[in-house]
Amino acid sequence: MKRNTRQEILSAAKKLFAERGYNAVSVQDIAGALGISKGNLTYYFKKKEHIIEAIIAESPGGPPSRAPRNFAELDYFLLDIQQVVQSNAYYFWHITQLAQLSPKIHEKQKNIYRTNVALLTGAFETFLKAGLIRKEEFPGEFRRVIDLILLSSIYWLPFCALKQEPAEYRKHAWGILYPLMTRRGKDAFRADTGIDLRGE
Repeated sequence: MKRNTRQEILSAAKKLFAERGYNAVSVQDIAGALGISKGNLTYYFKKKEHIIEAIIAESPGGPPSRAPRNFAELDYFLLDIQQVVQSNAYYFWHITQLAQLSPKIHEKQKNIYRTNVALLTGAFETFLKAGLIRKEEFPGEFRRVIDLILLSSIYWLPFCALKQEPAEYRKHAWGILYPLMTRRGKDAFRADTGIDLRGE
């Protein structure tokens, strides 16, 4: 079978980034892990930034195609965010730096943010109509809550390392949303997710 050197480079780089962090890995390290010369590697990728761009561009998955319509679907959305962050920790530890290094990565970050804001905004509108969450107490309250949920997801791993606690983002996000819920919403939340924040 023909060797797919480009894909091997991406796989080796992702493994090394996950083990050592982006800054501690050189192009020579990646080439060495594959048993190829640095020149052979740079035929495919001129710079380390180009490797990380390709890894991010070709990562499978992405946000759901529609806004969550109930708390069970939102729970799946939050769990998916948690799993993406945990499986791509090397990226989230360096998210600000990578945006500065690569306009392509910065643009992708902006697109993901806009998509997630739209999905969560749609979910909040549905929950409000269903009587699961209360009305805003001030203009823009829901948007601030959405931003807090998304901001938390980006910096959750280093923050948990600082606290020396397990990185369970999903419960954290529900803790942000819980004060918005009506009594009916809290009952639906426990029924849909099996989570009881009161027991913590």
